Amino acid sequence: MLTVEILVSAALGLATVLAVCTGLVVRFKSPQPRQREESENYFLCIDEKHERQRLGSLSDEPTVDLSIIVPAYNEEERLPVLLKDIREYVTARRQSEPKFSYELIIMDDGSRDKTVDVAMDFARTHKMRELKAVRHVINRGKGGAVTQGIMCSLGRYIMFCDADGATRFSDIDALLAQAK
Repeated sequence: MLTVEILVSAALGLATVLAVCTGLVVRFKSPQPRQREESENYFLCIDEKHERQRLGSLSDEPTVDLSIIVPAYNEEERLPVLLKDIREYVTARRQSEPKFSYELIIMDDGSRDKTVDVAMDFARTHKMRELKAVRHVINRGKGGAVTQGIMCSLGRYIMFCDADGATRFSDIDALLAQAK
């Protein structure tokens, strides 16, 4: 009996050591997001101040129900269609749930076109104060844009979608219901 107890104790000890070592390897060997340039710590929006504002952080307390991240590189043509779809979704959602809150973060990934201008024009035209546009100085790729968008999100739930319209916002409620 004593031998079985010793073997079980040794196995548990070995499993604990392996778990700790695995955790340390993952923590210290996983790639870290590139540091932001100073100008990338701010977003544009249409508020009373009409100035850039400092981004939040994923580690901050959530202040909205849903963060929607849109990585965008040269999307001036396709972005208005997506923004219209998002606007229709949140308008309908607020009719059924008046306290629903969101932020829409357009992560412009070093575009050479007028992606940010199109987003800001849409926000002004439709009075979308929840739209935030962040400009990357250099192109980080889709993964980098999504990562940076998530890192500055303030939502209880965070999602991202591409500007190509592949995500239908009418399906989002089913996704959120499953997440709860």
